[in-house]
Amino acid sequence: MASITIKGIDSLLQRFNNISQTEQVKQTMNKAVLLVHAQAKALTPVDTGNLAGSIHPKVISQGKTIVGKVYTNVTYAPYVEFGTGSKGNGTYPYRDIKLTYRTTPWVYTPDGGETFYRTDGQVAQPFMYPALKRNEKTIKKMFKEALHTDIKNNSKGG
Repeated sequence: MASITIKGIDSLLQRFNNISQTEQVKQTMNKAVLLVHAQAKALTPVDTGNLAGSIHPKVISQGKTIVGKVYTNVTYAPYVEFGTGSKGNGTYPYRDIKLTYRTTPWVYTPDGGETFYRTDGQVAQPFMYPALKRNEKTIKKMFKEALHTDIKNNSKGG
């Protein structure tokens, strides 16, 4: 029976395990996050006050994982993105997200009880999810190229 010996396989596997922490991957994640961030700001409806200014990019290293986030902490952001009430029902164009809407009108007071508004809601004005979806192919291509470069560099001895 013939046998084959491969020398250096452990070293090669260790180099591949380190790919997720390379500078190339970190830079690619940062570029991807900035791409989605710019698109989300551009898609934000102009009449929403400080919403566009509240959208932030963030890249976090968690062990061997790099996480990219584009987020806003404005409390009304989900209402703009998904719409509300009977006016919002059916206006969110992305069917892969399941939503439930209130069917009856409601009253709210923005100033502690001086003024009252009755509403049936508002239509969806998505800006975050479409920012990601519009750039999905570009981001995948960016990571494919970065990983190809890292694999090429990490498979060499050294």
